[in-house]
Amino acid sequence: MEKIYIFGHQKPDCDSITSAISLSYLKNRLGMHTVPARLGEINDETKFVLKYFNVPTPIFLSDVKLQLKDLDYHKGYYVNQNISIGETYQYMTEKGITGVPVVDDNKRFVGLVTAKTIFKDLINGDFGFLHTSYDNLLKTLEGEEVLRFDSEIIGNILAAAYRSTTIINNVRLRNNHILIVGDRHSVIEYAIMSKVKLLIVVGMGEIKPEHLKLAKENQINIIRTRFDTFYTTKVIGLANYLKNVIPNDRPYTFDESTYYDDFVVKTSKLKHNNYPIIGRNDVCKGLIRITEISDKKRKKVILVDHNELEQSVDGLDEAQIIEIVYHHKILNISNKNPIKFRNISIV
Repeated sequence: MEKIYIFGHQKPDCDSITSAISLSYLKNRLGMHTVPARLGEINDETKFVLKYFNVPTPIFLSDVKLQLKDLDYHKGYYVNQNISIGETYQYMTEKGITGVPVVDDNKRFVGLVTAKTIFKDLINGDFGFLHTSYDNLLKTLEGEEVLRFDSEIIGNILAAAYRSTTIINNVRLRNNHILIVGDRHSVIEYAIMSKVKLLIVVGMGEIKPEHLKLAKENQINIIRTRFDTFYTTKVIGLANYLKNVIPNDRPYTFDESTYYDDFVVKTSKLKHNNYPIIGRNDVCKGLIRITEISDKKRKKVILVDHNELEQSVDGLDEAQIIEIVYHHKILNISNKNPIKFRNISIV
């Protein structure tokens, strides 16, 4: 249920404060969610009355300007830095966005990745190096877990494209190699004896029982995939941690409390489309995109004891006035929508 602020004029006297408190109590009893507020410091008379009746002082309201938290931005749109590049791109595609904030395990903001960032890495990145998790590889390769001894995989990628004898005689395999191989049993045995970091067996190739036993003894990670060698080498880079491609330059971010007008002025100079929204302790709230700003949830207010702009809260023209309760002449308040106006004559 949306919150509604009820308040009097800028220089609150006793009837202004008590009217806000009383009307808020009534509205809440009728099922609304209202909060009594004040626009300035209360006087001694009001302090005495509130203390006498043991009623808390209404909250101070500095303005009701439109803020970023009032916009219908992409709340909860972010990804963890340890998921794969491929999974990130899939997430962006499903959500229909061209960029996404990246967070750590505590949801703290660490950077912004865009489709451009990913494409740049796919074209200019190090195709022979892999730094990711075993789980990321399973997802990317739609693989089958055969043996797992390490949760994290770091190494250089090789594909067994030569003849078996050529590989065994001329290619020196090391413990930091990730070897992509088919059901070439002599190469598999050579790789296991060389204690490579990971064996990726393509085409769901057979692994002999004696080789599995040897791999267990040497603690060799093994994944099997239905993909062929060409497709495996083509997509394996997408298994890399997303954090490996986060640009070093921190993008411009905004707090939820930022005023909408200030946001528009700032972004008109930056000329980007994707802006992360950051809260307290750098916790990411989501993503706001310039091209998708449409729905604005203006703050709802009820005015008591006044109906003059000059006497009211800053930013009232950006709020939605839903009711006015007053006992003097009607002045210069205007509103886009029809409202309830109760003008009470006191004789």
